[in-house]
Amino acid sequence: MNYAVALLGMLLLLLPVASCAPRAVNEPQPVPLVAGQEEVFSPPDMGESYYYFSVYTLLRQQNRMQEAIGCLQKAVAADSTSAYLKVELATLLLKAGKVAAARSLCEDALAIDSTYTPARLVLGGIYSATEEGELAIKQYEAVIASDPDNADAYLFLASLYANKLEYERAIDVLTTLREKEPDQIMPLFYLGKIYAELKLYQRAEQFYQEVLDRDPDFPDALFELGLIYEFDDRKDEAIAIYQRLLQVRHGDPRALERLGQLYIATGQADAALEVFSQLQKSGKAPLSVDIKLALIHFQAGNYDDAVKILTPLHEKHPKQDRITFYLASSYEAQGAIDRALQLFLLIEEQGDFYYDSRIHAAYLFDKKGDFKQGIAILEALIIAYPDKTSLYRMLSSLYEKAGNGEQALVVLQQALELFPDNYELTFAHGVLLHSLGDHQKSIAIMQSLLQKNPDDATVLNFIGYTYVELGVQLDDAEKLIRKALALKPDSGFIVDSLGWLFFTRGEYHQALETLQQAVSLVPDDPVIHEHLGDVYLELGDRDKALATYQRSLVLKDEPRVREKMKPLLSR
Repeated sequence: MNYAVALLGMLLLLLPVASCAPRAVNEPQPVPLVAGQEEVFSPPDMGESYYYFSVYTLLRQQNRMQEAIGCLQKAVAADSTSAYLKVELATLLLKAGKVAAARSLCEDALAIDSTYTPARLVLGGIYSATEEGELAIKQYEAVIASDPDNADAYLFLASLYANKLEYERAIDVLTTLREKEPDQIMPLFYLGKIYAELKLYQRAEQFYQEVLDRDPDFPDALFELGLIYEFDDRKDEAIAIYQRLLQVRHGDPRALERLGQLYIATGQADAALEVFSQLQKSGKAPLSVDIKLALIHFQAGNYDDAVKILTPLHEKHPKQDRITFYLASSYEAQGAIDRALQLFLLIEEQGDFYYDSRIHAAYLFDKKGDFKQGIAILEALIIAYPDKTSLYRMLSSLYEKAGNGEQALVVLQQALELFPDNYELTFAHGVLLHSLGDHQKSIAIMQSLLQKNPDDATVLNFIGYTYVELGVQLDDAEKLIRKALALKPDSGFIVDSLGWLFFTRGEYHQALETLQQAVSLVPDDPVIHEHLGDVYLELGDRDKALATYQRSLVLKDEPRVREKMKPLLSR
């Protein structure tokens, strides 16, 4: 918590000008004026400074602040010995953002009257805002020395110590104030904040609870207590306290944002959507809330709604990579590949989302069949991220799909020189060798992996299925496949391997039952449908064979399957 940043704003709230500020000895009393007549008055006999102060007071009441400041400046010029007028003007100038001028006025006021507390308080706030902490501390210490009952000075001094991470001194100051002013709740509140900073959450909670015992509707204490509950992973209590805060302060943006986050964390997407929508409509939502709202829609599959939220955000913040990435992902989910690609490629290399955006782009080029563009993206990524082993596997796969199996092999071999013990790269190498027809080397590589991990169901199934494809060592194949199935009983691909083993042995009825189970587990795999079609054909059910082959073609247009269909179609 940066206490000094907020200190000046706190001072402006605690030190309103004119009517509420402490009175100086030579403070002018305003002359009653009639609205609209101030311009024609001549300074009365009581003095020019008093006159301008009176006009200033009237103008402030009419909320004509620029003119009011002008009159107060004339009053200061007419009576340069009034510390009160100088601090009054300094406070107005601070609200207008003129810090240097306000500082000069307060320093002049103290030169006139070194005991004038309001000047020290405002000057301390200015020093804090300009990061001159030691000077600010001296001002507040001087106030406490001359006015030991000034609660504001204790609070500001404690804030400065906390900002300097001198928590023990801050606690001492607040404890002193608590003893002096036992009925005040602000020392308790700030003690809670300091203990929360120290991550002593139980102690912080005690102070917040004490504040709420005295004032059950204290909004900041409710909010801070909610944060304590979150830090302590007490999500349900945090939700309850934020809901209570919203009853006290309807539409509190802090409570809505935290509540929405908690609803997401607890899987209550609809409630999160409602809360974030409420915050968005209030006009007080930070950009992060709009993005979260879009992501909730995205995760729920409402891609159109996600696009509607993200599109204007992207137009307003074209350099916000996070927005661009999520909008591109939404278009990708909609199937608008070209628009998604366009957005993914907008993200620049320096951004946090560059790597992921390029991965998505490579995948989409792969989906479009534009392997050359995908390869170019992945090769550039490997130069930028040479330690990302998944890039080598993706690049090898694209080369293989592009019909360049030899280059695909080169990519994996080069990667294995860099990462010789990488399990995933070794597995990909074995799979590629199988695709290229080098079954002996492929099996040898997979067996080396089994030595490292004897219970890898994927490797067990791969070796077993390869034996079945080659028509060799079918008993060993069955042992391997059944072991894999015991490890992953719901894997449709392993069930398919067992069904294909039965088919290879001529056990067609067992093959039929097993492959039907495989299709039910993986209904969108073309090879499993092809296998089932082969079984139907062997059993003489040509109609089911044809229908199953057609389903396989819908999933992937494979010339081999078309050849199997020709004699069935000719009938």
